[in-house]
Amino acid sequence: MLDGISLFRIAASRMQYLAERQNVIARNIANADTPNYMARDLKPFDGSVSGQAGAGVSGGQLALVQTAAGHMGGATSIASGSAPAVSGGDSEKPDHNRVSIEAEMVKSADNANAFALVSAAYAKSVAIMKMGIDK
Repeated sequence: MLDGISLFRIAASRMQYLAERQNVIARNIANADTPNYMARDLKPFDGSVSGQAGAGVSGGQLALVQTAAGHMGGATSIASGSAPAVSGGDSEKPDHNRVSIEAEMVKSADNANAFALVSAAYAKSVAIMKMGIDK
């Protein structure tokens, strides 16, 4: 039922993306001592919506609306996809491992914060819908 609303589709796909990214980060941490292991990460989430385009959505992506001439224009497109991409780490250990535990922990914390934000927005949207249905 909620899949017909683009807000819920975007929130669900964002949560799925964040769960996949957490798996990649955990794999990086698990391989921190593996020789020649290169840290990986997912491409940034682009907010694309699968299925039909609805209000405010053009070509499967949310479109920004410029309501006045002084407002900023639309954002540039970010490459989508969830295939792991090798991140370019600067430091390399003697065993040629490019995983920084500190950097991975920061990514993990940012990922957890993003998931909490999306979860809260999803829950508030459901609560608002329930209030509208009850009245």
